[in-house]
Amino acid sequence: MSRFLFGVAALCMACGGTTTDQQDGGGKDGGSGDVVNKPDSGKPPPPDSGTPTTVTSTYGLHVLYLGEADRTSSTPSTTAWKAYGLNLDGLQTVKADTNVCTLQQGAPKTNQADGNNGIDNSWGSIILPILQAALSQPSPSQTETTDIQNGIWTVQLQITGLSGDPQQTAPGIVAQIFTSGQYDNGTPAFDSSTDWPVLSTSVKDGQKISSGSTMVFGDAFIQNGQFVTQTAPDPLVLSLAFNGVPVEFHVHDATILFQQVSSTDLTNGTIAGVLDTEEFITTLKGVAGQFSTTLCGAAFDGIAQQIRQASDIMKDGTNVAGQTCNGISVGIGFDATKIANPTKVVQPPPPPPDPCQ
Repeated sequence: MSRFLFGVAALCMACGGTTTDQQDGGGKDGGSGDVVNKPDSGKPPPPDSGTPTTVTSTYGLHVLYLGEADRTSSTPSTTAWKAYGLNLDGLQTVKADTNVCTLQQGAPKTNQADGNNGIDNSWGSIILPILQAALSQPSPSQTETTDIQNGIWTVQLQITGLSGDPQQTAPGIVAQIFTSGQYDNGTPAFDSSTDWPVLSTSVKDGQKISSGSTMVFGDAFIQNGQFVTQTAPDPLVLSLAFNGVPVEFHVHDATILFQQVSSTDLTNGTIAGVLDTEEFITTLKGVAGQFSTTLCGAAFDGIAQQIRQASDIMKDGTNVAGQTCNGISVGIGFDATKIANPTKVVQPPPPPPDPCQ
């Protein structure tokens, strides 16, 4: 597994390269050095009128777009990440700007450059290419999508208030998120027959779906068919597998958006938020030995530093000049299809033994 270490190190030396085609001028605020505290990210405001339904529907994520390919054509591109995510900090940052947090030691200034219209997505521009090269996964989105469609895992969005009308407008919609492991009835059809069990770790009492999800958006809305949540107090947990090794992503200040195109289909979905850099490093260190025991102990330290260099925002979602960046912005895409409201709660499988212990 020395190729893993070499791949990470080699790619990280140029990990800002995917953003070098950003313009070199000043950002939206002209590089003024002003402190920024979550200005408008471009999300529309909640509507003043409209009535949500009382219907509760569940949608299973069935396609995932991690950022290495265009959403529409699936064409691989080193700049596809620019279209995934949100402008989390309200800035349009390029590498010359100084009105943003200070990059970690050794990070090239290109690491702070945004995507389209200020989209913040250091995950897609820096971390994802590292994983692609180091783990020889040129198409991780397709790999994850295949796992979902084979019933390995999914995320369920349970929403009360949607009508199925592509032009629906209404405030006061409630959404809760459930995570799911292995489907227990063959291959999921992704229709009303698909009752996908929910992991106990995603329900409040660990036993019953009726106790509610550990992650609830109580202030969501829909505007002309576009669904938008405000940020939630608890992180959205995604568990993606790389070379068969599950890696958890705790997306803080998560926002979910999608377009309701019919009574059964949600498209152009986006999950945006921030990884706490040190929390993410701790998570990766906990599974690194499953990739190779050569990554145990001090051997992981160099990789950890390269991950720190991907930090482009503060971990609370702000961007503060004069402070060191300690968060990694995330933007990924999805499509989802209506399935049955879940009725079963199951325990997650026990974690594999840590080869480093």
